Amino acid sequence: MQWQPRETFSIRVDRDVPVTMRDGTVLMTDVYRPAAEGRYPVLLQRTPYNKETGGLSLVQTDTFRAVRRGYAVVIQDCRGRYRSDGDFNPFLQEIADGYDAVEWCGGQPWSDGNVGMYGTSYVGATQWLAAIAAPPSLRAIAPAFTASDYYEGWTYQGGAFEWGFMCNWVLPFLTTADLLRTNARQGVPDFAEWRQGLITAIDNLPETAKALPLTDIPVNPAWTPYFAEWMAHPSRDEFWRERSIEDRHDQVRVPALNIAGWYDIFLGGSLRNFTGVQESGATEAAREGSRLLLGPWTHTTPPLSKSGSVDFGAMGGQSLMPLSFDVDGETLRFFDYWLKGIDEGFSDEPPVRLFVMGEDVWRSESEWPLARAVETEFFLSSGGNANSSAGDGALADEAPGDDRPDIFLYDPFHPVPTVGGQLCCYPATLDPGAFDQRPVEARSDVLVYTTRPLEEDTEVTGPVRLHLWAATTAPDTDFTGKLVDIYPDGYARNLTDGIIRARYRQGTDAPRPIMPGEPLEYTIDLWATSNLFRKGHRIGLEVSSSNFPRFDRNLNTGHELGADAEMLPALQTIFHDREHPSRLVLPLVPR
Repeated sequence: MQWQPRETFSIRVDRDVPVTMRDGTVLMTDVYRPAAEGRYPVLLQRTPYNKETGGLSLVQTDTFRAVRRGYAVVIQDCRGRYRSDGDFNPFLQEIADGYDAVEWCGGQPWSDGNVGMYGTSYVGATQWLAAIAAPPSLRAIAPAFTASDYYEGWTYQGGAFEWGFMCNWVLPFLTTADLLRTNARQGVPDFAEWRQGLITAIDNLPETAKALPLTDIPVNPAWTPYFAEWMAHPSRDEFWRERSIEDRHDQVRVPALNIAGWYDIFLGGSLRNFTGVQESGATEAAREGSRLLLGPWTHTTPPLSKSGSVDFGAMGGQSLMPLSFDVDGETLRFFDYWLKGIDEGFSDEPPVRLFVMGEDVWRSESEWPLARAVETEFFLSSGGNANSSAGDGALADEAPGDDRPDIFLYDPFHPVPTVGGQLCCYPATLDPGAFDQRPVEARSDVLVYTTRPLEEDTEVTGPVRLHLWAATTAPDTDFTGKLVDIYPDGYARNLTDGIIRARYRQGTDAPRPIMPGEPLEYTIDLWATSNLFRKGHRIGLEVSSSNFPRFDRNLNTGHELGADAEMLPALQTIFHDREHPSRLVLPLVPR
């Protein structure tokens, strides 16, 4: 058959359309729609990252793909960003502004009144925050790689400050735009000096991250006030609760296509958004219509299959190759169903689709977490010398007896370095994904516990947690855990990790001091994974007190966050005996 060219398709683009919010603030908006007259369903993206670039999505060309498919696409600069008026007040402003923007879209003469929202990261946050306001014209959302709470899992995790994220997101993506915008509108004294300072800080982010006190990074509160606000609220207080989605899942009235990555910084929140809506008083459409798509992706995964140093195969990628997973195509199928009423088998498909690493296959599931997964305890054990991969640390099936504790020195002058994992947003200096952890496990301040070589393939799919009995000589400190897949040759691939700040061991609503030397049980949320540990591999666990710069160094002083630069070493004791059964809990999936 001779190749035939496609029929010519024309698109109309209207730039800088002013949209007035309820308080009179004007937000500039670009509209892409078929040139042919008609009324179309609308896909809205509200972004702080400059609408002129075409917005933020998994594949930048999807704007035109969506218009060709018969949608009007609207991309709007958030309040206080780029061409929009007003002051940028992250998260909080997006509730009312999101409602107003959706209703504006629904009421335009080229709109059929059905509106969906899409986009990644903060652009996912603008969707959820609009959804809890329940604008009548909103029919569905497709938030990718985003959080459920802007304290836990965005700014803090387990009470620790997400320092690497703050440096790698705030400086290159927010503060730079704040500086340029402020200078253009009212002038910034010493602008050239501030500009050069930011360039230097971004070009040398590994050194920038070592700043003490933390407020020494070049963020001026005059034009980036929110950063200081975040640091001023180290507990999950009312400041964070009024910005939270997690507390208001029951207000959601529309289905969501939740797109997440096993190596994404917002993995935990993406999963909580899905389960939170399922378990809440949300509408039936929201509960029954929501979907979850989990791939082997990082926050900045290109349309390829590689995450970190690991290639998860052609099917692990995102729509660049013909056999790759077409994330944008799935997103448009989701909107076709909810905004156009086109089914084509969509309604009969299971709500969860996940990628099993190690086996490198996609699988459909009827729920998350998997009901058939069996929570299985692996008890920490050693002869008191679990320090490094050369030590005697073990993960045992049976509860411990009279094991000697393991001891290591945590020195914030020499923290355990971050090597891959769930990171964001500047891979040139802090590369996310899967990497060999053997250099980390060679350190004496990292305890390594492993199973014997597995006698059969063993699947772990679901939430992972660590119950750690520990004591410290410090008035406050951190404890970390990391799950790894150890190959027969010793290669150790990281899967997921977590942290707990001692003062927040009983909840992040308020700090609760500890008594130095007292054994306490710490529950560390290691989030979730899906991995097939092959026969002959070992399940590994790393335990330490730092993962820097992903999390800020606990300086072991007990002082407030960012208060000073004083650092003290701490002697850490990890117990695993009859009275203190430290254990790793894994969801094993029968095969």
